[in-house]
Amino acid sequence: MGTHTKTYCAKIVRYSLIKWLKKESYIRIGVFHLAGVSWGVHFYPNGYGDIDYITLYLELLSETATAMVVEFECSLLDPKEGETKGLKKSGNYTFCKRADKYGFWLMKRTLFETSEYLKEDSLSVKLHLTVVKPFFVDGTRKQIIVPSSDLYQHFGWLLESGEGADVTLEIDDEVFSAHRNVLAARSPVFRAQLFGSMMESKMDKITIKDLSADVFKLMLQFIYTDMLPPEVEVSIGMTQNLLVAADRYGLERLKVICEKKLCDSLDVETVATTLLLANQHNCGQLKDVCIDFVASSDAVGAVMETDGFKHLMLCSPLILKDILDKVLSSRKI
Repeated sequence: MGTHTKTYCAKIVRYSLIKWLKKESYIRIGVFHLAGVSWGVHFYPNGYGDIDYITLYLELLSETATAMVVEFECSLLDPKEGETKGLKKSGNYTFCKRADKYGFWLMKRTLFETSEYLKEDSLSVKLHLTVVKPFFVDGTRKQIIVPSSDLYQHFGWLLESGEGADVTLEIDDEVFSAHRNVLAARSPVFRAQLFGSMMESKMDKITIKDLSADVFKLMLQFIYTDMLPPEVEVSIGMTQNLLVAADRYGLERLKVICEKKLCDSLDVETVATTLLLANQHNCGQLKDVCIDFVASSDAVGAVMETDGFKHLMLCSPLILKDILDKVLSSRKI
């Protein structure tokens, strides 16, 4: 057997904003590697299923060749007592495949909001994990463990090194070297530009307009690696611009990743702007989440007072009907 341990701490700030998320909506508060795979930590301010508790979930983000037993201790830290004391939950769970997850019900939400664990609109959590990973399948025959795919690393190196690059992309006086075949394989728009009848197919340099260099760089890294660089903190504004770029270049997976991030960070101040963006770029899932958020009886008044909502009504007044329909349907008994 192989044993791996890790202690993970996180501080969740601005609880008063995220508590408006609907039930079973969460924010991802961390990603880390342990026992050769990736794990995600999710915080549900309004609980999961029928349980009205603030809840923490641990999710296996990678494929695994073997089942892994995770023994855990989850703590809701008491700010007065420091990191050594607080509400604790413990147990174990067997993770068998990617997307397996297990939740920790920490405290009933109404009790938590009047407790000492919520201080200055923030709370702190601590996870101590012990992963037990078997080396044997049946006790007699050793298992051959297939390593996780590292294709993204090779393509990331290809982009970074520029080896074999045969086209340059210029934006805001910044030039990026790239590979025609990679761009065309990933984006239908680049495929039309580089191998179709468009003028760019005969050119060695393409000028990109209406995008910032920072947004384009992130999009280019996604094209090569199918992921956003984990070391880069992508702001909400950057995510909105990245969604626009993904829609423009036909990168559907990147578009959904941006939708997910915007959904996870939804609050009273951003929901109207996000709803307008979702409506303009045909993001059906994100649009539904935003309308649900606006139509909730606790949030609708505050949202209507924001500048973002006023701008939404100027740009897309017909969307008010969708909101009103949702409000009326939610009030029917």
